[in-house]
Amino acid sequence: MKKLIAIFFLAPFLSLAQGEIVDKIIGVVGDEIILYSDVKAAILERSQGKTTVASPAETCAIYEDLLYQKLLLNQSRLDSIEVADAEVDMQVDRRISYFVQMFGSTEQFEAYYGKTTAQMREEYFDLIKDQLLVQRMQQEITKELKVTPSDVLKYYNNIPADSLPLVGEQVVYSQIVIDPAIRETERQRTIQFLDSVRMDIMNGKTSMTLQAAKWSEDPGSRYKGGCYPLQRKGSFVPEYEAAVMNTPEGNYSPVFKSDYGYHFVKVVEKRGDFYESCHILMSPKTFEDDLTQAKIKLDSLASDIRAGKITFPQAASRYSTDKNTANQEGRVADIQTGSKHNVANLEPETNLALSALQVGEITEPLLIKKADGSQSYVMYRLDNRIPAHRATMELDFEIFKIGAEDNASQKITDDWVTKKIQGTYVSVDPEFAPCGFDFSWVKNKP
Repeated sequence: MKKLIAIFFLAPFLSLAQGEIVDKIIGVVGDEIILYSDVKAAILERSQGKTTVASPAETCAIYEDLLYQKLLLNQSRLDSIEVADAEVDMQVDRRISYFVQMFGSTEQFEAYYGKTTAQMREEYFDLIKDQLLVQRMQQEITKELKVTPSDVLKYYNNIPADSLPLVGEQVVYSQIVIDPAIRETERQRTIQFLDSVRMDIMNGKTSMTLQAAKWSEDPGSRYKGGCYPLQRKGSFVPEYEAAVMNTPEGNYSPVFKSDYGYHFVKVVEKRGDFYESCHILMSPKTFEDDLTQAKIKLDSLASDIRAGKITFPQAASRYSTDKNTANQEGRVADIQTGSKHNVANLEPETNLALSALQVGEITEPLLIKKADGSQSYVMYRLDNRIPAHRATMELDFEIFKIGAEDNASQKITDDWVTKKIQGTYVSVDPEFAPCGFDFSWVKNKP
């Protein structure tokens, strides 16, 4: 059975109907207990918050998932596996932010559950910490896992031909991006203006919250006072984290530059590998003439590529302003599949441009709007088009590698669980004893 570590967001918010059991212990694994409310919360979570009645089979599966989690949690404590409170706080903040966004405001969120955000955060803490401990324990069990090409081939050969996954149409493509040049006068204006905002805040003439809402170009923090909750080192670009590390708590950094523009940072707190900070981000503005010049430059490159004066990879390496793809001769990578992109997952504008090309052809320069709101010109080349097909080892090795890794990880974990149950006290409530469990939970009597 494929065991998944479920993340039950709603456990602290569970409210049972009048007349139901408020709570009771329905299982024990080592020093960990399973409550009636845990099962109810899991059912609610799996139904995405909708009131529903789970079938006996579904209830049994949920109960065994909880036994499975508690076994991992109990062992994590025995093995002294640790999770930093700062990391838990960060995850709690993310959960709270998710629900606040879902409800539309903090006030609506608090009104719905009849608790303050601070109370919810406190109730979440132990729940999230346990989840992280379970994940760490699972990683510890499978840390030595290695899958070889022969393992992948064996996994592939065990899949019936009619059960091989269907893969939609895919494309491989490259790009050359030309950003408009930024005028030095505009660059200096941005730095000076941002520094004046920083000085006004430091001198108490205004607040970070007000100025972030007014000027910051970071959509993720603009309306949150420019602030991010505790983040682990490595979460943000190096320039940002260097500013944080070089600025004492409670102080403001000088204005600095990153790939996103210009910032200054207020350091709220530093805790080991974690930090909390606020910032205001601004970018120098581009002018229409500069955008036109970017298009002219890309037009010229297109002409030279078509005339054979320079190859597309050479032009991308030398002239593209997108560092990630320029370093790969213009190739656009996909996190999961490497160079291949499922057409269904492409941005509509990109898909439309590529759909008009034959393999090896390039587009005319296209105006695009980037994630930070700025505009650039891009030219695409279609490197390959792979029609929809049943997955094969030749074309889709990564798919089968992931499957082989999942299978191997599951077998290692299941073997560990089978062995660990024998040496762990487990008590299953009589109501669940008839369940057809995958593991021998009820055979382990005290």
